This record gives sequence, C-alpha cells and structure tokens, in this order.
Amino acid sequence: MNNALWFDNIRIYHLLIDRFNGGWQVPPKSENVFCGGNLQGVIEKLDYIKDLGFTAIMLSPIFKTANYHGYHTLNFDEVDPHFGTWEDYQRLLDTAHDKGIRIICDFVPNHCWYQAPLFEESLLKNGGKHRDWFFYNSEDSDAFVSFLGFGDLPKFNLTTPEVVSFMIDKAERLARMGVDAFRIDHALGQPFNFLQHFRESMQAIRNDIVVFGEVWAFGIGPQLASQLYFKTEDRLSEFLTQDTKPFSQDNLQADYVGTLDGVLDFAYRDILLEEIHAGRGIKGNQTLHSKIEDHFAKYPKDFKLVLFLDNHDTDRFMFDCHDDVSLLQEAIDFTMELSRPFSFLYGTEQLMTIQSTIFNAEPYADLRVRNCMDWSKPQTVLKLHQ
Repeated sequence: MNNALWFDNIRIYHLLIDRFNGGWQVPPKSENVFCGGNLQGVIEKLDYIKDLGFTAIMLSPIFKTANYHGYHTLNFDEVDPHFGTWEDYQRLLDTAHDKGIRIICDFVPNHCWYQAPLFEESLLKNGGKHRDWFFYNSEDSDAFVSFLGFGDLPKFNLTTPEVVSFMIDKAERLARMGVDAFRIDHALGQPFNFLQHFRESMQAIRNDIVVFGEVWAFGIGPQLASQLYFKTEDRLSEFLTQDTKPFSQDNLQADYVGTLDGVLDFAYRDILLEEIHAGRGIKGNQTLHSKIEDHFAKYPKDFKLVLFLDNHDTDRFMFDCHDDVSLLQEAIDFTMELSRPFSFLYGTEQLMTIQSTIFNAEPYADLRVRNCMDWSKPQTVLKLHQ
C-alpha cells in the first residue's frame, strides 16, 4: 500500500469545473448545459479555497466531454475546450502547488460517450475496429452493453489488454504533469487487477501518488450484477440478495484493501445520516462515536477512507440537516476532528441546499445539487478551520 502521509489529513475542496467560476456576476441557472466555469476560473479562486482551510482540490473530469459534468468522455487526448487547454491545466497544477494545494483528478475509465470516435470505430457499420474494446451482445450486432443501462454510455472492456494500456497511458500523462491523486469513478465496475495495475503504474511515476475509488452500489439492482466486479462469491451473493437482507457497504469497501490506497467512505456518510434521521444529532452523541469506532476498526490503519458529508451525486447535507446550520456545523467539526481525509463539496460554505431529494424518478434531478457558485455572496457562514 502507498503510505503517502500527505494524504492522511488532507482537506479536499471538491468542485465541478463548469459550476465553480466562469466569471459570471449572476450565477447561471443549473441546467443540463455548459454554464461557463473553466480552469482559469479555478486558478483565480485558489486563494479563496486556501483561505477556507483546504489543502487539496478535487476537480471534475477534464477530458473533452459531451456534457458539463465531464463524465461523458468524447476524447481522452484533449481537454474540453469549455474548460480550457492543456496549458491551462498545467498552469493550474503549478500555481496550486506553489500555494501548497494538491490536485486530485477524477478519472473515468469505465465508459465513454456513444459519439466518441473510439466507440464509433468499433461499430460493425463503421468497420469494427477495436471491437473487443467494448461489450457487444453478439458478434453480428451493433447492440452494445451500456453503463448501468444508460443507453448513450458504452462500457469499456477493461479485460482487454489494449484498453488497459490505453487508460494507463492517459492517466500517466496526468501523473507526469503533476497530478497528486486519482479518484477512480465507478471503481465497482472495473476488474480488481486493472485497478491494482493502475495504482502501481501511477506510483511507478511518483511514489507519493494516491489512488482511491468510488465504490458505491446504491441504486444498482441485482439485474446489473454482470457489469460489476466482486472480490468474492460471498459479496456477489450479498449483492444479489439485497432485496431480502441488508447489503453491507462496509464489506464492499473493505474488499479494496490491497488493491487501491483507499475509497470514498460512503459507509461513514450512512452512519451520520442514520443518527441525524433518528433525531440524535452529532454533538455529544455517544452512539455515533461507538458506531464510527466500530466502522474504522474494519479497515487497516493505512487504508485511506475519504470521509465526506455529500457529493455531486447525493442530496446536499444541508437538506439532510433540514437546513439546520448548527447541525451541519457539528457534522463538519466532528468529521474534521477524526483527522482523516475529508472531502467537502463546493458551495457548502455558502449553505447550498435543495428543496427535495434527488433520488426520485425526475430526469436530471442531480442538477439541483450542482448549482453554480454565487460569487456575489463570498462571505462564508460556516467555520471551516480547526
């Protein structure tokens, strides 16, 4: 395992490039379009982020993309022009490092956009080049396997050596530029040997690089089990029977010990929400302390659990607190006192919230937690320093 001590008490400011700073005076409405945030805008706010007490920034994906959030990759060799250029990205890395701020890259090797040239070339109607880079339903059909049923996102076959080499090469470029850590999007959908090879390849470039994964099964039904990779048959069995008995997020996360340096700690967030929804709160809650101790005891001390209250795929924690600012502050204080990596979603310092949960059938409900920063309100309400 990587023992990069710099990461162990890191304070991460997690932002979506498009929603953070595009030089706007009035923040654009959060819609399923590019709103104008860019890398230069992040550079201009580095002092703001540092003054809040953060020592790292986790950026949304930077590659050329079909959508504002960056998870619909079109080309792995280009920075999306909405965000800037490779020169802008290098300048962000260098300027951030000069200010003592680390940069974490959100990397998406699981899938791409259906109009990506790599995928279009693999279609039989276009010649079928590198067809084994993706999953198809049959040899004589262009019907493909899509990421968790999203029909416009073909899933890469990361058991194909050429695909593995391709992804490693793209990540190595970022590592050589100075990226300090990688968040692997949807690590649950990627083979364990690929993830381990990815981590070892990055750390061969620089031994203090950290690679952690998003390992989360929420909302994924048993019918999609064939798209996921489980370490043991027992874990697969747990997943397949989740409708009749609880599925352990802790067990799922712990399976990545020895493969990745750490994971985003969804189990930690679940514990906090359980206590809040039960009305027991955070401050002075001995039940919470006991649950957290038991939770941490399930992992080796050097496995990096990245704690967080919310992210771009969950409800805002302010909403979970029923807009109780004091309760949100207690959750932040409690989390920071644990002296582990802590990821903080942009806008929380401005008390961003939502009016209803995003976990419903409404299309693009997640846009509600992805509002553009309102720079007309730079004063923060929350205390973030310890």
